[in-house]
Amino acid sequence: MTADIGDEFSREILGIANPERKPSALPDEFKRETLGVVHPGHEAVMALDPEYFGALKNYYSTWTISRPDAALPRSVMEFIITGILLTQGKMHGARVHVRRALLAGATPREVFQAITVAAIPGGVPVVWHGAAMVKAEMEALGLGIDERYSGDAKGG
Repeated sequence: MTADIGDEFSREILGIANPERKPSALPDEFKRETLGVVHPGHEAVMALDPEYFGALKNYYSTWTISRPDAALPRSVMEFIITGILLTQGKMHGARVHVRRALLAGATPREVFQAITVAAIPGGVPVVWHGAAMVKAEMEALGLGIDERYSGDAKGG
């Protein structure tokens, strides 16, 4: 994974228009925990209240999605988050977590199948939106349907 995946992704997905943006001031540990896919809100919270950011980081990433002794694999955690966000109609957040699931080693087929499960409570639009996200992210990362991200794909 290269350090610019998050910045490139943020510009494309989250609508940050300025590609000349300064490098992220977020701690390297947080960037690693979020697999380099960050949101401008992360930087804003850090700038507004660094102490609160530290506490939130510990909850959000260090002790949940990146917990070293986690019982669930990271990709499965990302599937859960993606499904919930899709059923809530939070498309930008869902795409962030689709990208993270792929970067965490899930295949596009695995991510898509997790999305189809989320459609049980969320409805068929979850599949339409989720499938488009998976297809776009697998293409951006240069992955085939059953390939795992290795850090040297086109997008990385």
